[in-house]
Amino acid sequence: MNNFVIVDDDSTSVLICKFIIQKFNPQAKVSTFTEPEIALDKIGKGFGDFTEDIQAILFLDINMPSMTGWEFLEVFNNFNHKIKEKFIIYVLSSSVEDFEKKAKKYPFVSGFLSKPLRLNYLEEINILKP
Repeated sequence: MNNFVIVDDDSTSVLICKFIIQKFNPQAKVSTFTEPEIALDKIGKGFGDFTEDIQAILFLDINMPSMTGWEFLEVFNNFNHKIKEKFIIYVLSSSVEDFEKKAKKYPFVSGFLSKPLRLNYLEEINILKP
């Protein structure tokens, strides 16, 4: 997979994620957002063309000031299923509080990864095979 979206208010975490992804897959296209509201707007508009077979991995932080990752998932859940099926979402956070319980509400969330993103995470979930 060559398309990635990072939603995290911490610019250092965003840089680390982008570096790790591009180190593992130099052809990767990485879109980054430090404001979750803008990410949701772009996802809703940018993935509205259902004729393209684009899929992306989305790494989502939970603790953000303007909108939490859980609030992000609530809005994302309201998107058309054709948009939702284009994303494989992993929560990437330093906070593990109630993850299992809350994540069950969102079947489109594939898992939880502890910050920072590491090469072995990408190997384990086997997402970067070009």
